[in-house]
Amino acid sequence: MTSSLTTRSAFTLVEVLVVVIILAIAGVIVVPYMLRGGQMELQAASRMVIADIMYAQNEAVARQAVRRVVFDPDENTYRITDAEGATIGVTWKGGSGSENYVVDFDDDSRFQGVRLDNAAFGTTTTLAFDDLGSPVNGGTLELATTSFRYRVTVADFTGQVTVEPVPGG
Repeated sequence: MTSSLTTRSAFTLVEVLVVVIILAIAGVIVVPYMLRGGQMELQAASRMVIADIMYAQNEAVARQAVRRVVFDPDENTYRITDAEGATIGVTWKGGSGSENYVVDFDDDSRFQGVRLDNAAFGTTTTLAFDDLGSPVNGGTLELATTSFRYRVTVADFTGQVTVEPVPGG
């Protein structure tokens, strides 16, 4: 008794349609997130600013010395300095660690389209931490793209850093 079974390898029309429908649904969900006008860049920039503010505060405590975060909205940059105003250096930011703690939003492709706006800490655009890590003056700064805007707030006395979206972008 011989049985001849023939097997065919192919996709049915139903299988192809199911795959096409799944891809269409995924496209409808994913594409709007990709076209959100720089929101991901803005969130990344906000996280980095917060981390750098906290780094300056921790450095002030660890070194028992004043540390400042100097924001320059005109140049779209900020830097961390010591009490004399010299930019501090860290080896993990590349190079020899000599005066390299400068963040330039225009030169960093991760933050394309992000701009630094409205930095106000007391009467200056400089956030200073004393040797105990307390801010000399609390205040706010804003980071913005063409469609979105976030406000970063540093609380007086504690130095607690918060971020919130600004309505109306």
